[in-house]
Amino acid sequence: MGVYTRYKKSPSGLRQIVELIESTPMSRRQKMIDVGMIEDPEYTRKVLSFVLNFDDVVKLPDMELAEVLSGIPGQWIGFSIHNQPKEVQDRFLAQSQPKAIAALKEVLENPNITPFQISAGRSKLIEATRALEKKGYVKTKVITD
Repeated sequence: MGVYTRYKKSPSGLRQIVELIESTPMSRRQKMIDVGMIEDPEYTRKVLSFVLNFDDVVKLPDMELAEVLSGIPGQWIGFSIHNQPKEVQDRFLAQSQPKAIAALKEVLENPNITPFQISAGRSKLIEATRALEKKGYVKTKVITD
């Protein structure tokens, strides 16, 4: 049985595999993609066309970005943008909830943030974005089964 076989059989399978890939650590994610490309490259490319990444979140319109950030603690937002250009940091600060800004700034001022923390923060943003996409509040990479 192939990696994607059970997902292809389910009416919500495309969404399930996209969300699984989005939430899988990068090292395992690439293995899944590689196996999928061997088994069914066309389906794998379709799946990948819907997978959200951090750049998709950065490119959201201000209102949608504010909606995403409203549900995330400032610390996680700070982790996600720690190594980003100042204009990205400023935009996220401008769209964040007032209660999150102090924690966000504290993380941005900390020089000891690890790549793992940055990756974890970005994962939280992607999860929140996908959840809002499901509800129709965010219009990026909308999954249509």
